[in-house]
Amino acid sequence: MQLNMLILNIIRWREKKGFITDWDNMPEKLMLVVTELAEAMEAYRDNDKKNFNEEIADTFIRLLDISGSLGIDIEGEILKKMEANKERPYKHGREC
Repeated sequence: MQLNMLILNIIRWREKKGFITDWDNMPEKLMLVVTELAEAMEAYRDNDKKNFNEEIADTFIRLLDISGSLGIDIEGEILKKMEANKERPYKHGREC
């Protein structure tokens, strides 16, 4: 339940700042997630743990905003995906 409250707070904050998240601007929103991850990678390369942590937080904020704005039960989806992943082979046949 805490995750759902966090999502509501994120949505309220975003709306207060004048931004929207809906299906029509999803490509832009998804690329902003990618941008946050790229910024986290840059912080990692610079060995800047504080900035790395902030960029990871930004990534989650954007993802939670997307899921909440589109009515995705992200808690339920994560639990379903984790159950499905239990059936996958060790490392899924990959190195990392």
